[in-house]
Amino acid sequence: MWRKLKDSIISYVITGLHVYLLIFAVEWIYRGSFNASYLWIKGFTMPFTYNFIILFLLFSMIRIFRRKLYILFSFILTVPFIVLAIASKIKLEIRGEPVLPSDFLLGSEATNMVDFFSKSLFTWLIVGAVTVIAIIIFSIYKAPNQKQRNWLTISLAVVFFLGFFAVYMNETKNDDTYLKRNLNISYLAWDQKSTTAQDGVIGSFMLNMKLLKIDKPMNYSKQTIEQIISETDTQTYSDSDKPNVIMIMSEAFWDPTVMTNVEFNKDPLPFFHKLQAEQSGGKVTVPVFGGSTVNTEFEVLTGVSTQFLPAGSIPYLNYVTKPIPALPNIFRNNGYETTGIHTFHHWFYQRSAVYEKLGFDRFESLEYIPNPVPDGNFIHDQTITDEILRKLNLGGKPNFIFAVTTQNHGPYQTEGKKPYANMEVNLKNGKSFSADAKNILEVYSDNLTEIDKQLERLITELEKSNQKTIVVFWGDHLPLLGDDYKVYREAGYYQESNDFDDYKRMFTTPLLIWDNYSGKNEPLNVGASLIGPVLLDRAGIKGDYLTNYLLNEYKNNSVKEIVREDFMPEENISEKVVSNIKQLQYDLLFGKMYGISDKKAIQPNPDYRLGYKDPKITDASVETIDGKKLLVVKGENFTGRSYVYVNNKYIARESGDENSISVPISNKIENMKIIVKVMDSNEKVLSKSNTFEIKK
Repeated sequence: MWRKLKDSIISYVITGLHVYLLIFAVEWIYRGSFNASYLWIKGFTMPFTYNFIILFLLFSMIRIFRRKLYILFSFILTVPFIVLAIASKIKLEIRGEPVLPSDFLLGSEATNMVDFFSKSLFTWLIVGAVTVIAIIIFSIYKAPNQKQRNWLTISLAVVFFLGFFAVYMNETKNDDTYLKRNLNISYLAWDQKSTTAQDGVIGSFMLNMKLLKIDKPMNYSKQTIEQIISETDTQTYSDSDKPNVIMIMSEAFWDPTVMTNVEFNKDPLPFFHKLQAEQSGGKVTVPVFGGSTVNTEFEVLTGVSTQFLPAGSIPYLNYVTKPIPALPNIFRNNGYETTGIHTFHHWFYQRSAVYEKLGFDRFESLEYIPNPVPDGNFIHDQTITDEILRKLNLGGKPNFIFAVTTQNHGPYQTEGKKPYANMEVNLKNGKSFSADAKNILEVYSDNLTEIDKQLERLITELEKSNQKTIVVFWGDHLPLLGDDYKVYREAGYYQESNDFDDYKRMFTTPLLIWDNYSGKNEPLNVGASLIGPVLLDRAGIKGDYLTNYLLNEYKNNSVKEIVREDFMPEENISEKVVSNIKQLQYDLLFGKMYGISDKKAIQPNPDYRLGYKDPKITDASVETIDGKKLLVVKGENFTGRSYVYVNNKYIARESGDENSISVPISNKIENMKIIVKVMDSNEKVLSKSNTFEIKK
């Protein structure tokens, strides 16, 4: 008995030591130094103990296995925590916050963007993975296996399993627990950086697990929703000419001239500033910094504030699982043709599926754009302007167009410039930027000059039109100007004070609402979720029950923007208004949709599609051009992602445009069955043409 007890104690001491070293390593990776990890454990002993208890219970469970399997499973369990630490460190430097549970739902979106970051990092990750595998194999090979099982160790493992399950369920479901109270666990959903700094990487990650579940608001019921709606003064509008409505969410669009310590050789946004002075303009408070574009997009299109959703969640990926009221749906029900345009993959953030549920008639993604103009890794804003004007020139119903640009996407070069480089920046008062920061800001400002030119081109064309038109133009978030806020810090713009002023500086982008008929010139300072209600009012179109409520409170000066919850007092938003918004949002997104009398009105267009039309082959012939034997396929609706297949075999194109694609052809091929397929980056066929045959 004594021997079994001794062996069990030794086994669990070893497990405890493993857990201690793992927590130390995780914090070392995340905090960036051995000393920082040591100081956290020493200075935050109780949060460290919280992390230790959770991991000790988890790793003790696998003591139920024999020694060799225990070694294997302990290594397997260790790897995810190391990956979590590395990923959190990277995200902290890039985005200013650690990894959250919802980040793992990004899937292909995350892997697609990974190409823009350090190649050396991934090399070291591969080296590390190979090393770990080698250690596992060596340890299993060398370690003697147990000939006899220790029933006491097994019994304790079962107890620890039950203990882990009970602790996990309690800690992830409840805000007030015995462990949280007695181990000084402080959770700030709106400040994940501070939460992790105190509670540790593993502890804070587990605390965020509860946010994957949405709790029903207190007193949520049909009666509550109907009462809020009945107390809302709804605007009425005359059924006059419906204006075209164009919304452009410009990637990372921001005005760097607000950094007062920076000197620019010229204004990078002269036309935008001119329009802001002449028409309605100001600022929009956005929910994200440096990324997660679709959260700003979601707020604008639906009126739903992500401030009342779990921290780090991506509604497009997590919550839009059914048709919901949104601007495209509202405009479509008012006789509009609704089009989404985005110069990136259709599958990114599941836009192609989400846009259907929001009420778009079609989505013109990168795969369906005829002549995209490259700009580095992304597509120049000229392409967006081209496609907007092309859609307007088709005529027909009034248009609602929602366009999302990509030209200004980061990261921005630390060396070298683009061909249109024309901006120079310097710090005032005799100070100097580091070489990296100076180049980053100049490249970013160069991008802005091109964006400004395309906005001018669009507005100039619209001014010639007799058709009433509204243009809404804003930025989705501030740009990532170097790791760890590099440019912002060197310019003295980012204070890291975590007060309301600092928050507004880092979460506010420029806003413009222009039209060619009203002459309105009003200052606008709103939140992203209020843009939709303000736009509907300008267009003279009644919204849904959420946008109607937001517009009513906006006109009553009760709410202008929905900021982070801890800053609500700064905006003087009453508890009643906050409660009502939460009730309406829950009803719309998760509840019974009591606010919608006719559910058929929000159903997707049964003819929703990607692009305008499928490719069509009208003719094909073999020609010799510059000594090359080419198959020239002629037709309609060809795009940059249209691929020619001959006898079911793909042939890379030599050249092509909307009406013609040329591919090299072998002399050996006689009879040919030709088809053109539109395919995405995952090699999924989105649409295809008719089959055209050439017989010899």
